[in-house]
Amino acid sequence: MSLETTPAAPALLEKILDKISTGRMPPPGAPAPAKAELDAAIAALNKTLGHSNSAVQSPGRVTARRLNRIEYDNTLHDLLGISLRPGTDFPLDDAGYGFDNNGDVLSISPLLMEKYTTAARAASRVAVYGEVAPKQPGKLTRFLGKKLQDDPTSNALPFSLRGALWTSYDFPVTGDYEFRMRIGNYRPRENVSPRQKELSRKFAPSPAEKAELAELNRIADPPVKMVMTVDGREIYSEVVEGNIDYAYAHGESIARTRLTAGEHRFRASFPEYADMDDPRTNVNTDGRRKIFVDYIDIVGPFNPAPAPKNPAIFVCPEHTPACARRIIENTATRAWRRPVTVAELDRLAKLAATVRKDSEKFDEGLRIALEAILLSPNFLFRIEREPTAPATGTYNLNDFELATRLSYFLWSSLPDEPLMRAAREHKLTQPGGLQTQLKRMLTDPRATALIDNFAGQWLSLRELDRRKPDPVRFPLADDEILEAMKTESLLFAGAILRENRPILDFLDGRFTYLNGALARYYGLPGVNGEAFRKVELDGVQRGGVMTHGAILTLSSYATRTSPVLRGKWVLENLLGTPPPPPPPDIPALEEKDLGSTASVRQRLEQHRANPACAVCHNQMDPIGFGLENYDAAGRWRTHDGKFAVDSSGKLPGGQTFDKPQDLRRIMRDTPEAFTRNFVEKMMTYALGRGLEPSDRQAVGAIQQRLAANGYRFATLLEAILESPAFRQRQKI
Repeated sequence: MSLETTPAAPALLEKILDKISTGRMPPPGAPAPAKAELDAAIAALNKTLGHSNSAVQSPGRVTARRLNRIEYDNTLHDLLGISLRPGTDFPLDDAGYGFDNNGDVLSISPLLMEKYTTAARAASRVAVYGEVAPKQPGKLTRFLGKKLQDDPTSNALPFSLRGALWTSYDFPVTGDYEFRMRIGNYRPRENVSPRQKELSRKFAPSPAEKAELAELNRIADPPVKMVMTVDGREIYSEVVEGNIDYAYAHGESIARTRLTAGEHRFRASFPEYADMDDPRTNVNTDGRRKIFVDYIDIVGPFNPAPAPKNPAIFVCPEHTPACARRIIENTATRAWRRPVTVAELDRLAKLAATVRKDSEKFDEGLRIALEAILLSPNFLFRIEREPTAPATGTYNLNDFELATRLSYFLWSSLPDEPLMRAAREHKLTQPGGLQTQLKRMLTDPRATALIDNFAGQWLSLRELDRRKPDPVRFPLADDEILEAMKTESLLFAGAILRENRPILDFLDGRFTYLNGALARYYGLPGVNGEAFRKVELDGVQRGGVMTHGAILTLSSYATRTSPVLRGKWVLENLLGTPPPPPPPDIPALEEKDLGSTASVRQRLEQHRANPACAVCHNQMDPIGFGLENYDAAGRWRTHDGKFAVDSSGKLPGGQTFDKPQDLRRIMRDTPEAFTRNFVEKMMTYALGRGLEPSDRQAVGAIQQRLAANGYRFATLLEAILESPAFRQRQKI
């Protein structure tokens, strides 16, 4: 039987084509045909598989996609103008092909349907009636600062060696709120003078002695300024003086400010501590921090504002059936991302009228209709309906379907009014229509969703909270530094998008984003304060995402580096050439006495002597060796224990390097594997489905267009929007 007649032949030929075209076959070191022969083989395989440029390519077919948790919350917020985020209580979304917006894995369980029902009821009530303010101001919640050795199951916030405390909170109504804070001031007793000791022992000191003691206490340690910010705006500050009592600084500090209903992020910290060379100087010998924010209570609301009629819902003021019908039509059209039919509108209006008649309440009828809108599959799913003709083949998506694809691609939310208006006017199916909206939408703050949700998953940044370095071996990598690492990577990816930079900057970009704390952690001078700013790099120690602390931490074990994990991460996430799973019964790396009798590199070279291990490790290990100058928590080092770090290596393609910057340069100078992988990842995210063999031609065409336009990020997005896979759909 010939290969072409074997049922599995197409899939097998695709694998062969992929191996040859990416240079993974023949294996490095094995005899290889001349380049002309390889090119001829690739062309023949493309022809056999129908990948020729003249072949009609299928745009593929996307399963009806349920909104994932993030999309649900964003859609609810933009549709109703409310701050509820019920998606945080939904079951975790499954991921397919690396992303959680894949239609094939976004199913609905009975539990999720119950959550949807509860969320629709709560959201419709808030949207129609507004949040109900408490009758009396009171304590709404308390946020505790975590200690060094805290119970991981406790309700505590991230730990900061610098004593900061930060989080966000969903404030129920617009009004005045108080942040009541207690500051721990456990600075060392060794600064206590003999006179202080004498006065503090007196049973009944005179007023003058009390004043003298207070002043001696005040100057016992240097004053430290504590600052409270909300959404980056300073609302309170105070100077914390010395304290001989070795306890809390004083009673509660109270900061009061007026806030709108919704989520706000706040932070209480000691800004000058961001520039500490070693934040462990803020820790006493007993493990207690010398000065820190112990807790924050949120109290309120005071002077709550009366809830106005929600303009997102009440587009007309009358309590009439005509107004109710108009409100329902407007809301359903926006929620379902398309015009509602007369039959659909009649059913919803009839439901509202029935409730209104039974309850004699106009608003309650609207609320029930809104709840029905939110529970409809038209809201919960992104549905693309097939036309009746033609019976088979491909067809173009309509303007509203294109608007929905575009908005969830860029914003993870529903189309806004300008995009819906363009759809109504049939501009999106016209040449340049999608590109016009793309330029507008990328300037909107909601475009950060593309970075948070695409880069957060592509670079595995969402896993950082579950991959923390061992606190004993890496004590400087506290929760504050880990969050700063994630912020660095997201700001870096955001800059490539906003500034339309080459995507090759992901490999060796000579800039990053740092604040004082992270800069000192990396050992980079010249950056101060808590705010992040763009920093130009010389490209020696740092450059590109491979040298970001978040990536280096994610690709390490908690206690040590792993060239294998780092090499595997680069192959999978950056180059799209993941190694096969290890064969069974392969012995683990000998961990005993690492750093004292042998380096990690030496042990791995012994491991690779096993032929069964060498096949995969020859691909992974050299890349990982090139990153050995970074420890398991992302800091630069020159020694692994008592052994000098050897970061040289030889890649499977034969290129050699001596330092990390050489490895990055090689990858940037040979960008074919990276750009292909990046195109495939972005298309997978944009389409909400895994790529198919029929997408190979589109990927190649986009690669060529990228190369011809300096690999600019906007070129990639424009090319995806113009591709048949984005604009069309395969009919069953």
